[in-house]
Amino acid sequence: MIKAAKTLFLVLLMFVFSGCTNNGYKSIEEAIQQGGIQYKQIYHQHEVNKGIIIFYENPNGGIDAGIVYKMGDKYKWGFGGGTVSFPSKEDVTWGGVNLDINARDQEKQYWLYYGIIKDTQITTLHIEHKGPDKYIDKDAEIVKLFDGYKLWFALQDKYSEIQPGFILTGYNKDGVSVYHLE
Repeated sequence: MIKAAKTLFLVLLMFVFSGCTNNGYKSIEEAIQQGGIQYKQIYHQHEVNKGIIIFYENPNGGIDAGIVYKMGDKYKWGFGGGTVSFPSKEDVTWGGVNLDINARDQEKQYWLYYGIIKDTQITTLHIEHKGPDKYIDKDAEIVKLFDGYKLWFALQDKYSEIQPGFILTGYNKDGVSVYHLE
């Protein structure tokens, strides 16, 4: 009986120290993999209030976005999706994903728009909601990738399940509009 208890204790101890618990994983990459997500590479990480938004290449060549929640010094996969084509023939691609699909209502805050900018003239991209309520009205963050491609993304200013559409306007370094999508 004592031998069985010691064995059980050692197995539980190994399980806890291996990081294979529901309390999270030691690395972002491990959390993504344990969440069942396949990816080729991570392009960018953006820290937010309770986690890290990850932009990653999926096995089919598009870019997806997801959120990994921080739990002390560990990480746990939240939700992801919203594939945008990459590379693309379009000057600007876009997609959106509700990263809080699994969160409780009072915790929802991460409705994300993102895409790829191919047009090298575009140095600023502004996103604005259509409709009477302005859930988003700001310049997107832009991150240089490679070969002239840039990742753009913007989080809604306030959370809403309603998506009336949006307007994207791209500006060059002189502030002249060179791209418009409505």
